[in-house]
Amino acid sequence: MQTHQASCHCGGVEFEFTTDLSAPMECNCSFCVRRGAIFHRVEDNDVVVKRGEDLLTRYGNREFSDHFFCSRCGIQCFTRINFSGTTFHNVNLRCAQDIDVASLSPQMFDGANEL
Repeated sequence: MQTHQASCHCGGVEFEFTTDLSAPMECNCSFCVRRGAIFHRVEDNDVVVKRGEDLLTRYGNREFSDHFFCSRCGIQCFTRINFSGTTFHNVNLRCAQDIDVASLSPQMFDGANEL
């Protein structure tokens, strides 16, 4: 497990998350395809917003997910999922300064057909 520092593009939102990077993923739903994020599931308590929580804007079209964006630069930082009583975050790995996303091999989640 490693703690990663992350931020939106303008730096207004800073957060950290602790994970092992064992299962990065991409989703092919219409929303995820347009934003191009690579995600990783992180337990709810392992994501900490260090600065800019007041800048986070929520968007969601499903009852089980809320997508959080910086209201200044528009970058999506993470999605909070509440599914079947379990809460976790899907963190946008492209926000982390120390992760080379080109070296990852994300699995495809078929959100276009499963959600």
